[in-house]
Amino acid sequence: MELFFPRACGGCGAPGASLCSDCQRVWRKPPTLARLDLDVPVWTLSPYDGPHRNVLIALKEHGRADLVTFVGAVVGASISYLAAQGEVEHDITLVPAPTRATSRRRRGGDPVERVCNASRLSTFPCLQISSRTPDSVGQTAQQRRLNMRVELVRQPRGSVLIIDDVVTTGATISASANVLRAAGVQVRGALTYCQA
Repeated sequence: MELFFPRACGGCGAPGASLCSDCQRVWRKPPTLARLDLDVPVWTLSPYDGPHRNVLIALKEHGRADLVTFVGAVVGASISYLAAQGEVEHDITLVPAPTRATSRRRRGGDPVERVCNASRLSTFPCLQISSRTPDSVGQTAQQRRLNMRVELVRQPRGSVLIIDDVVTTGATISASANVLRAAGVQVRGALTYCQA
């Protein structure tokens, strides 16, 4: 089958592997604290460029399921790193950031949820973006934060870490953390693949 559809690196497009050794090396850097004005810490693996941006797009827009296992392993290793630093518990539960129902249907599921499951850590999808949330295109960061509506559909237990693919204004993470804390859940922060 590879003769007709050769595999290309999801990070740089080089032929031969799902993710070449150079792109894997870039993805293996430890998380750093993102510079955002939120009331929960947000760690990120990279700015929104290069192999991180390309893999994110490949996962979300091109259905590259072959990248899920690697990204899941990176998320798991990043959380182990944060736990070793005393930032989160070793047995933390991952909560995938919510996505719009239309996006979930178009993509045949949620890529962030798949990555969380591939991390082999406890994963509890429990949030959804309300249908009352307006499209954020053209809105300022402040407008996005004010307009984002997230709903809790199931109650998680213990401490949680929100996982998202990319953070821009932090509106989704902030709304997610607020609804979780209002339900009595301990939110330790969020981890994202990229910061735009």
